Amino acid sequence: MRTIAVICALPPERNTGMLTVDLAAHVTLSKLAHPNIVKFYTYGKLNEYSYPESEIPFTYLDIIDHQEEYLKSDVFLFWGDFLHSLSYLEKDRGSWNKSLSQEGQTGFQSDYYKYIFLSRLEEDRINRAIIFGSTIITNRAEDDVDQAYQLFSERLFKNAAGVFFRDALSAAKVSPLRGLDPSLACDCAFLLSDEDLERFSGFKMAEQRQGVGVYFGRTKSKFLMLLYAKLLARSLGESSRWIPWFFTRRKIRALAGAFGYQVPNQHVETGKILSELSGCKFIITDTYHVCVNAWRLGIPAICIGLGAATADNSLSDKKKEILFEMYGARSFYIFAEQLHSFSGFKAALAQARSALEKPDIASQVRKNIQHHVDTALTRLKRALEQACK
Repeated sequence: MRTIAVICALPPERNTGMLTVDLAAHVTLSKLAHPNIVKFYTYGKLNEYSYPESEIPFTYLDIIDHQEEYLKSDVFLFWGDFLHSLSYLEKDRGSWNKSLSQEGQTGFQSDYYKYIFLSRLEEDRINRAIIFGSTIITNRAEDDVDQAYQLFSERLFKNAAGVFFRDALSAAKVSPLRGLDPSLACDCAFLLSDEDLERFSGFKMAEQRQGVGVYFGRTKSKFLMLLYAKLLARSLGESSRWIPWFFTRRKIRALAGAFGYQVPNQHVETGKILSELSGCKFIITDTYHVCVNAWRLGIPAICIGLGAATADNSLSDKKKEILFEMYGARSFYIFAEQLHSFSGFKAALAQARSALEKPDIASQVRKNIQHHVDTALTRLKRALEQACK
């Protein structure tokens, strides 16, 4: 019997998408890892902006509080997000430590390599590490010439029992280090089933699907996107309503209210958010994990993102574009720049309406996703079996 440490990304705030990713870890490992001992970790503790323990159907251990126990684990499974990208270390996770001195920041980065890249473990221990469902789309040549990052990332990527990134671009970047081994998986939240969502308090699968669910919170041009969503829903003969994926600031609440959306002025429980999502016929959004969870439910999602975006950090629009391209869903992806001209706006409406009015196209996208999910699960299972020997 082995002890498996599953390392999840620490959410800086209430984040429905990240919670579905972590739920997938619990559900999947309960099936694939039995009878081994599985413990779930984050590097740091949930803060006051994140979830109270009562809302999460599982618990995390803080690596810092359990570092000796953590480093003695037999198997390390790094689950989802941007954990192994340098930009996450420096711009995302690293930016939370603004109060630290330069010396403190250096110490934090050293510890990050120690715990997340296993920099101080011997190579035969790294052979029992697995990376699944995460991404390094932000990596550039500038990152590759960072001596510490190059040393520790290459060591981990080359020697791990399995490295399976969620997107094709990340898989291509790591492929030379993996030899003949595959390096592609899928987003972890795609592994969930409808029944798994019942673990969230307050979740109830909708009995029927009607109307268009709308949420915008990541991309600029909120006015144009709200106008676009309203006109697209109207052209489809559907009503539209707000899906409160994240808490929405006052300015955007007022703007959305001008388009007739009722946006709550408080946090909404995850179970209720996902219940609302499950009752939509279509989705229009600018948010990555709204798309992932909608498509997994079989709900066609129109996503809006900047075509000129660069993959600089974990909130980059580029990850959405890559997601849709991977599964043949280009017709469902709208570039935000299209909305800035009359002709572009009109073409974007026609493009989305055409895609949504052809159920066989959405069905094919869903099949494409499922093929990837099935393959990813097979790869994860084999890697776990190898690591647990």
